[in-house]
Amino acid sequence: MLSERACRGIIAAYRRSLDWVLHLPLWEGLDEQGLRELGLPQPRRGINLRAVVDSLLLENKHELINWLMERFEGRFPSKVALAFDDRFALDLWSSRSLDVYLSQAQWAEFREKVLFTMSTRHRQYKRAQTVLFRRYQSLTHKLVNRQVFDPNLRPDAFQEASIGLIHAIDKVEDNKASFGSYARTWISRHIRNYLMEEHFPVHVPINLASRILTESSKGGATPEQEKAREPSKYEGLLKPRLSLDDMADDSEGNTPRHLSDEEAVAPSDSLTEKDLYRTLLEVLDGLTDKQREVLALRFGLEPGTDPRTLASIASEVGISHQQVSMREKRALQKLESALKPVYQEIYD
Repeated sequence: MLSERACRGIIAAYRRSLDWVLHLPLWEGLDEQGLRELGLPQPRRGINLRAVVDSLLLENKHELINWLMERFEGRFPSKVALAFDDRFALDLWSSRSLDVYLSQAQWAEFREKVLFTMSTRHRQYKRAQTVLFRRYQSLTHKLVNRQVFDPNLRPDAFQEASIGLIHAIDKVEDNKASFGSYARTWISRHIRNYLMEEHFPVHVPINLASRILTESSKGGATPEQEKAREPSKYEGLLKPRLSLDDMADDSEGNTPRHLSDEEAVAPSDSLTEKDLYRTLLEVLDGLTDKQREVLALRFGLEPGTDPRTLASIASEVGISHQQVSMREKRALQKLESALKPVYQEIYD
């Protein structure tokens, strides 16, 4: 069994190697396409491409590097190849045997060697990650039990806490600092974010969104038919999961009671229906096939199916709980980000 210090050393060294590869300027213009095709986070307002890549889990960085090496079609500089050789101990060539750029045969040999070496180091990282994860897994249960009081929320909260622990492991340094305290911070942050999302008053009805996307992709309807059926599709978007007017405490602190306002203006009267419909279609088109698959299973969108847990989805799809949770979160974030301005216009 590896010691904790040895595990930290392996992970820190592996992370530095991945970051070195991803910071090479020759991937410019290609790495953003890789993020998009792999279903990984995209640059957005306030977060540029470099920050997005740096924030990826090591599993995703390894996946992105493999994609970059497979898709790179330019002339690979020999100087960079020798730097690879030195960092990863590839033992391929000397500087005297190379021209300015690798030949096609040299590039093929170099790529195969790099991918093999990276795969070997990735397996070492996964072993070290597993040791640390098992050693501190009890911390996730302890923090969830302390912070999540609703039993129905705990299964997914455990998943989020586990992702927080993995983030902490991926960021670990090879020093004497307490990893337990560092992991606690990451785990607690993920639990709090999960609870905030669960209690956020505006919730995108995924089943409605999926039906709109499915129906619109089939085509075949005339403009008149499409116009006639639009309101039924997005009417549910005007109903948040928790109405701000449903419950309120009276001034004496008594039990919350229902408050009605007969003079309130219906939200549907304050927005343009066609704009909302078009916005929803655009954001759904931006989801990847993998994200749609996870959402369909998660919310029971297929006829005759029920909502599924993250664990059962991971088992069926053949990926980790972490990947299922990340796909779901990214899809919901895309939907919420696009529709949030509309809700703000309605409820502000």
